[in-house]
Amino acid sequence: MQSPLSAASAVMPGMQHRSDIKPLNAKQIRFEIDMCIGCDRCMLACPVPSSSSITIAELNAATVNLADTLAPQIASFTEACVMCGSCVPVCPVDNHRDLLMLSLKQRLGASWNGPVDIARVQSDLPAGVPLPSLLAALRAQPLFSQGVPDVYLLHLVAESSIQTCDAGHVLFREGDFGRDIFFILDGQVELSAADASGAALPFALYGRGEYVGDYGMLTGQPHYATATVCPPGALLLVVREQTMQRLMELVPSVRHYFELSSNARSLEAILKRLPLFAGLPDDALRWLAQQTRIRRYERDERLFAEEGQSVGIVANVEAREVLHIVLEGFVKVSRRTAMGTGRAKGDERVIAYRQQGDYFAGGLDMLGDQQAVTATAITRVRVAEVPRQALSQIFAAFPAVAQRFQTGLRQYREAADAAHTAMFAAIDPRRIAAGVSITNPRSDAEARRGLHALVSEGVVEGTDVLVIDLDRCIHCGECEEACARRHGHSRMNRKGMVVGNMSIATACRQCQDPVCMLCSRGGIARMPGGEVYITESCIGCGICAERCPYDNISIITLAESRENRAGAETHSTWQRFNSLLKHGFGKEAGRKTLPVLTPGTLPHPFDGEGRDDYTEMLKKVAIKCDLCAGYENQACVQACPTGAAFRVNPIRFFGSTEDILRQRAQ
Repeated sequence: MQSPLSAASAVMPGMQHRSDIKPLNAKQIRFEIDMCIGCDRCMLACPVPSSSSITIAELNAATVNLADTLAPQIASFTEACVMCGSCVPVCPVDNHRDLLMLSLKQRLGASWNGPVDIARVQSDLPAGVPLPSLLAALRAQPLFSQGVPDVYLLHLVAESSIQTCDAGHVLFREGDFGRDIFFILDGQVELSAADASGAALPFALYGRGEYVGDYGMLTGQPHYATATVCPPGALLLVVREQTMQRLMELVPSVRHYFELSSNARSLEAILKRLPLFAGLPDDALRWLAQQTRIRRYERDERLFAEEGQSVGIVANVEAREVLHIVLEGFVKVSRRTAMGTGRAKGDERVIAYRQQGDYFAGGLDMLGDQQAVTATAITRVRVAEVPRQALSQIFAAFPAVAQRFQTGLRQYREAADAAHTAMFAAIDPRRIAAGVSITNPRSDAEARRGLHALVSEGVVEGTDVLVIDLDRCIHCGECEEACARRHGHSRMNRKGMVVGNMSIATACRQCQDPVCMLCSRGGIARMPGGEVYITESCIGCGICAERCPYDNISIITLAESRENRAGAETHSTWQRFNSLLKHGFGKEAGRKTLPVLTPGTLPHPFDGEGRDDYTEMLKKVAIKCDLCAGYENQACVQACPTGAAFRVNPIRFFGSTEDILRQRAQ
């Protein structure tokens, strides 16, 4: 038996959102329990459905009772707890009920340490595939030779699905989103990518003991290739992201091996797609990928800084000796200026923005003046860092690559010059040297604010943004009403950030890298087309809403909706007809089956309808725009009487940040 003290270092899966949490010691636990007044407010606020059948007195007794086992209902509730913290703010004595639950979780231990229902696992196996053979095939994966116990492999199989696929079956397509990983137990899978003409060019073949789909799972980005099953077919273990994440949390060596292996596999394919390295032979690309290091940066983390900043001079010198290639995300490049003259009247002057596919040589030559700059991640960023020596060898062997590199730097300098003279600088320092008025006549404060807003507020990070043309909008609110008619609650607010004559509505933008998708229950998922949606596994804990930087996810209670449905059943014919006139009907009400759900690997969207006792026990649920997934149109766009509301891809509609700079400079 583990006491709370001895269990403090236990690995607890599903705690990525609370990585800095500190457990209570035995004395603190006793104090918290003694302070509890037994009001049950924490249990009423708890989103876990089974909390309705447990009292705080029972939970307190289990917390202080160091028995060998927990009562079944307490153990089930403890396992279901997602550590969302909903119980904390409602406590009248300021208890830390979340930390008390952590002590119970530590006593209970990871569920994967417990027994597996072998009979159920065997019943799910395809005919002719005995369990020992399946485990042997998994052990053939180098990934599972990293100290993974048999019981973990059995749990992995129990929470995954085994698929027998015919030749020609497409597992995923290039450009589609997906976070499942496919372990090849038998057969082969071919990866191919489209060339400039759209023809599929095979570039890799994977067989027994290997896997595909890892890039999408690790990065959340669209797949860089199409995966097709080769003749005569293949036997695959399809593992969900949440299941794989749990294994990597329990066995950190698996995560280390997995990330190193996946980075090496994906980098070569990504470099090949970059215009800078177009036409480079495969062996040269492979050598370059081996010399390159991939680094990840969180939001607001600096890649490097100017002299004297927090990153340090030594780190800056090292950073400037490499070529940085942005693989995913957005980077802000800035320089210090006099206090009060920079952005938001501070001391930061933004010079440029860098996004996927852009590159820069350690910040030098960004303005053509050989002076250092600061580079900061705006979103989560993955950067490939190519050493100067390796790049020089590539330039020497392939002059065309060197020429493209210089052309790219020249274009960046032109864009930086545009930023310097046309948008960012209210005062042009070059006019001081010329002895003329220092005021920049082409500086456009509104354009500066607009571009900064598009980037800093995450608009350019989205893949599908609801835009309202204010010149055509009559402010009738029909877009919001149509959304509410279709979904029961409006998932949008037409009022939002204004850029020029365009209003960016407050609604989910289906981000390229959605940080909200961190749910141990799989309550939020993504379809291949990019639609991020709330699944039927959601319990309304609010973790996704808390993580969304743009406040585009809301939590609603289901009690009111159920009361409205129950009341509607007793309404008279006239009342029901009057409600129909008030709430409308027509195209926005017509639902169709979701074709993307047929494979069975994606969870179903939550529709608010009670299908069983568990669903009826739900207290809350998250809501967000999912582009009306499963409908033949989007309610907000369809209902707009003037056509003012429409959906856009921000990069294609507004242009890249470099395009905007050049257009404003003309």
